Amino acid sequence: MLNQKRVFSATPYFDEESINSIAGEIKSALKSGILTDGPHVKGFEKDFAQYTQTEHAIALNSGTAALEIMLRFFDVKDKEVIVPTNTFVATPTAVLFCGGKPVFADINAETLCIDPEDVKRKINPKTAGIIVVHIAGLICPEINELKKFCRDNSLFLIEDAAHAHGAVIDQKKAGNLCDGGAFSFYPTKVMTTGQGGMITTNNSELAVTAQKMRDHGLNPDRIMVMLGDNWCMSEITAIIGKYQLANLENFIEKRNEIAKYYERYLAKTKHISLFQTPSNIRHSYYKYPIRLNGIDRNKVAFALKNDFGIDTGSIYYPPCHLHPWYMSNFNTQEGDLPVSEAVLKDVLCLPIHLGITNETAAYVVDSLNTCLSRLSDGK
Repeated sequence: MLNQKRVFSATPYFDEESINSIAGEIKSALKSGILTDGPHVKGFEKDFAQYTQTEHAIALNSGTAALEIMLRFFDVKDKEVIVPTNTFVATPTAVLFCGGKPVFADINAETLCIDPEDVKRKINPKTAGIIVVHIAGLICPEINELKKFCRDNSLFLIEDAAHAHGAVIDQKKAGNLCDGGAFSFYPTKVMTTGQGGMITTNNSELAVTAQKMRDHGLNPDRIMVMLGDNWCMSEITAIIGKYQLANLENFIEKRNEIAKYYERYLAKTKHISLFQTPSNIRHSYYKYPIRLNGIDRNKVAFALKNDFGIDTGSIYYPPCHLHPWYMSNFNTQEGDLPVSEAVLKDVLCLPIHLGITNETAAYVVDSLNTCLSRLSDGK
């Protein structure tokens, strides 16, 4: 490594005040003996619903649980659910665990989000609904088109908002755009609880079902009325979430500042194309993707890490349909989704989190330019 500076691609952020407050509340919770299904979870749910401007928020132990509960509610057993191939494998896996079949759709090369036209081509009598993924923190710009299409065709529409905490389109928050939203609070996300998830919805029936399903299908009288699982969020997790949520607007503001810095200094860089954000959308910048033109992404990522200590990422390569398990079990293959296959192999995600200062961003930009220059010269 030529420089000992280490730049992580993602890392959670807690200021000293939050750390001290969280530690104090955890200490009180431990003394109380109430570590699950208590006031902190209920308070976090109330705050998150208020933030997303939804009627209900149901706290869970993961974003995957949020997807699975909603898919069970919509009864996808023996039916098809259309999902973008550009997503984490948890999205289609949730469909499988609910007895459904994921059908992969291609993406829009300009946004990396699901392509509505390909969605429409994949619809058939077995289709139950669609999961739209707000990739990298960009709300799918065609969300209203998809919503109308689903309404006209009696299909459900779920937001996988795992990347999109606080993202906005036309003054409406992610999680308040469809039948339900699924959030993840994994450590790399825009806000974190360590592990955890949340369903947001304006559907009261879905909310009541989710509350039962997350606790083994038990009703308030502790009588099992449906099949469920142990998907509850702990009090300690909720305490962390409350403080992260209180700082979320600041997190998004800072992430947008870093993104603007990258955009300013990379806009005219040879071998790079930038993704543009529509004017009616506030991006939450879970990731900052760029597209490399004519230079191998893996070589750039290797050089940045080994020569400059800079971690990078992708979203997502390989796309889901090219994972070996899906190729073996669903007979998917190269050529099925040509836009995803052509674009995603060239997408590199630069570090973006609250630990990135202007100095660090400059170091990333300078290092990237050095790598591009070397590789374009064949060195």
